[in-house]
Amino acid sequence: MAVDLRIFHILVERAGTPISSEELAAQCNAEEVLLVRIMRVVTAAGYAKESDARQYVATRMSQAMVVPHIEAFAAHVYEASARSCNRMPEYFKTHGYRNPTDDLNGPGQYALGTDLHFFDYLHQDPIKAERFNTCMTGSKAGLRFWFEWFPVSDLLAPFRASNAAPDVPFLVDLGGGIGLHVRRLLEAHPDAVPLVLQDLPGTIAKVKDLDAQITPMVHDFFTPQPVKGAYLYYTRLVLHDWPDERCRTLLRATAVAMTPGFSRILLNETILPEKDCPPLLAAADITMMSLLAGMERTKKQWVDLVESAGLRVVKIWHSPDFRDLEGVIEAEVAE
Repeated sequence: MAVDLRIFHILVERAGTPISSEELAAQCNAEEVLLVRIMRVVTAAGYAKESDARQYVATRMSQAMVVPHIEAFAAHVYEASARSCNRMPEYFKTHGYRNPTDDLNGPGQYALGTDLHFFDYLHQDPIKAERFNTCMTGSKAGLRFWFEWFPVSDLLAPFRASNAAPDVPFLVDLGGGIGLHVRRLLEAHPDAVPLVLQDLPGTIAKVKDLDAQITPMVHDFFTPQPVKGAYLYYTRLVLHDWPDERCRTLLRATAVAMTPGFSRILLNETILPEKDCPPLLAAADITMMSLLAGMERTKKQWVDLVESAGLRVVKIWHSPDFRDLEGVIEAEVAE
């Protein structure tokens, strides 16, 4: 409600000058008695503070709440994740306590009252879809991109030495959105070219101002990969959205395009520890289950999944960032 009423924006715009409940209610177009009750919770939780009775001023947490992806995340959690999680006990009582494996008939569909996949459900509402995209764009704020710790340079040398044709892509980004990662990769490694950005039609239609070395392409990653023999095929936080069988479909559809002994696939995903999982990532796994019948996976689960699709894990790389359990599962076609 505080996000909807733009309370944090109003407080931050005051630049440290307190605002009364009467004035704040007027600016929010809310009844003052209701506004005061909301602000009791907001201030008790530290998202603002009281300079006096019914006088409010911004805190650092108020300032955080006007950052677009944090503000969007608060609304997205309320509208989707929390609703689904709140109904999971009811879902499992009526469906049996079995791990969800159907992304069209799971806890998310049950809670949200839809037969659609969660992503299709989201895109019915442009506001929800835009909010979700804002969340995802900012989800790595403060953390390093994968190519800042993964040894891209070690792969560039053999790629150049392979005498591959000039049009053979160095990397194909499957489900790469509007191209944040390929753009940043090109900035960091100008010789990591050519590049291909793939996503669904609605997303590719929004792509603008791409470098000429990046080719945008409409592609559904559950269908056979049209770009044959690329050096690297890359996904970021894609497979955690899907149950195992759907992941195998994606991996097999990509594997048929890979050149044995040359092509690799890089799966940039969270890698959960076998024990002592951090609370945020344990909760993230439940969120994936609740909305998508997806899951975060441990190292063993990743190896089992990749190898079940006819690929061989070459190496698993881990981010050195202590705040992050991101990794890259590097795999090739099994011979």
